[in-house]
Amino acid sequence: MKNTKPISLKQLLTGSSVDFLRQEEMQCLATQDGLPELISQLLYYKEEGKALYPEIYIFDDLELIKKILNNPQICHIGKGQKTKDTMLKALKKCAPLTEGGWVIYILRREDEFEYGVLKAGESIVSTSVSEALIESGSTDVKAILVHQIAEKLIEVKGIKADTLLVSYGSNDAVSDSPLKNQIDFIKTIVKNVKDELRDPVTNFLKKVFLEVLQKGHGTLACVIDSKKKTLPIKLQDGIELRERINITEAIADLLDKKDLQANSVLEGYFSLITGMMESDGITVFTNNGEIAAYNVFVKHPPKLTSTTGGARSRTFLTLCKMIKKGIESAYIQSQDGKIEFKDGK
Repeated sequence: MKNTKPISLKQLLTGSSVDFLRQEEMQCLATQDGLPELISQLLYYKEEGKALYPEIYIFDDLELIKKILNNPQICHIGKGQKTKDTMLKALKKCAPLTEGGWVIYILRREDEFEYGVLKAGESIVSTSVSEALIESGSTDVKAILVHQIAEKLIEVKGIKADTLLVSYGSNDAVSDSPLKNQIDFIKTIVKNVKDELRDPVTNFLKKVFLEVLQKGHGTLACVIDSKKKTLPIKLQDGIELRERINITEAIADLLDKKDLQANSVLEGYFSLITGMMESDGITVFTNNGEIAAYNVFVKHPPKLTSTTGGARSRTFLTLCKMIKKGIESAYIQSQDGKIEFKDGK
């Protein structure tokens, strides 16, 4: 009679969580018990049938966080014993509140967890909480981020420790965050943006691309030189915008006027651009932060017709062959969150 060999995902997650917290110098029995549970709960997280993608920040010093985020809006929701159950309760009670840039926080006190939601920044172009606390965070700050970045892919990030990527998909183990390729592609879109505007334009585009990624839509995009006022011939089978959407100009207007109307324009562009990227075909950006066209299709070379993979993959390969021959970079995002990027380097 054959023996049964049990495999516990929880044990693997717990072991990884212990190592992660040790590297972050945030050892805590309650946190190491709760972290694997949060990771599991974030998979396909829904409330009232609606998929949610909450960001959860766990930290030890709320006053320090306030200084770093420049006095964020904070809404205290509750507190409880320092157990995994309180961490899960924080997710349950706060997740429905995380629309419009709000994130969940769990504050670790000596003998309890306090939780709530917070929001930083004045507009859609402001530096994100993740950028301020984690990506550009000081090693003096003890803070970690837990969130689902794509379908079946959970990311746990800190300032000191190696990032944890927990994949529940059928693909091979993920070796790096798909957000890295996403950010590298965005850099090619803002290549010719003025220095003083590059960061806010980048912040805006990061939020656009993350929105498309989390909605589980596949997408294709490429970048052309902004000096070209017409599309390359191979990209003319689509919808070319009579007036390009100039994100850089809209952001400059917002930073100058700082009024609701200018912010409303950008909010409108956000919805419009995500809709374009969720459409079939290719979205064409320029290297000065503009959108020139969308719903664009290209003919696949005869050699690619027998290539394994779907039509989107063949289109990406076609775009890659066009780099330095009309386009500067190419981007593909599959529905399962896999992202590839290629430029002329």
